[in-house]
Amino acid sequence: MKHHPDEPVWLDRDGQPISCTGKLRVLRENEEELRQVLRDACADALLMDVGPVFLRHHMEQILADVMAESGAGEAAGKEGAE
Repeated sequence: MKHHPDEPVWLDRDGQPISCTGKLRVLRENEEELRQVLRDACADALLMDVGPVFLRHHMEQILADVMAESGAGEAAGKEGAE
């Protein structure tokens, strides 16, 4: 499968690129949905005068919490340390 330069290369737990078109389609759709929700949430927060630095940190904490809840927190920490 040819990689489009604007799309991320999704990696599996072993660090290998995911090539299954079905998985890539779901990941792409999820990313699009997440981006829209984040755009809306950020726009609302900024309109309500939330500081952008706080907003970024808060969103990062939400992501860390969600990953921990899904059991990916430890794996994410290990990957980030490499």
